[in-house]
Amino acid sequence: MNELDVSSPALTLSTVSHSDPNPGRRLIVLFPASEANTPDLSNRIWEIAQSLNLNVLILSLSNDFAEESQLRRKLISMAAIIKDPSVSTEIVIAHGNDWVKQVANIWQEGDILACFSGYKVGFMRKPLDQILSSTLEAPIYILSDYHSTTNPNSTFISRVMPWLGSLAILVGFLWAEVKIVQLPQDWAHTTLIYVCMFVEAGLIYFWNSLFT
Repeated sequence: MNELDVSSPALTLSTVSHSDPNPGRRLIVLFPASEANTPDLSNRIWEIAQSLNLNVLILSLSNDFAEESQLRRKLISMAAIIKDPSVSTEIVIAHGNDWVKQVANIWQEGDILACFSGYKVGFMRKPLDQILSSTLEAPIYILSDYHSTTNPNSTFISRVMPWLGSLAILVGFLWAEVKIVQLPQDWAHTTLIYVCMFVEAGLIYFWNSLFT
């Protein structure tokens, strides 16, 4: 995995696309929905794409339908600035939170990734560039530091919600298991205990995957 340090802002992918008949090798820019679009960023992406003879695909993720229209306008604006006769552009807005999965779905041999330094994802808040470098065999351009434009309160809530939800699930199933223990000790009792354990683990995994 090659990591190249580049002084420029972040990038993005989105689920809307303007397909190019001959896409060739691409610079896949991972652009968080909360990142600001600046002329410097768009110009820097254009410089990288032109110097490496790459087309540009800007990818972004969103689970907020109200946010999506604003995000789409942002990406279209970026793509319009970047595009020229030698560089074609495409935007993709995917629903979900799994960057690795979405990148894996579109990455092709010869593509190069670009993402923000310091942009953290998942329940453990790990840097996205580190996750990508450990899972995908693709060159990665490390761009400038990520700067969120979202409300700090919403960021705090997004970090607390996984813990609160998991705690609520644990408490709820602890109450259910206490009730099961009071039942007669037979095969049905044992089966219910195991079913509760598996359902509890599944719900915790599902809940946290919503914030991953």
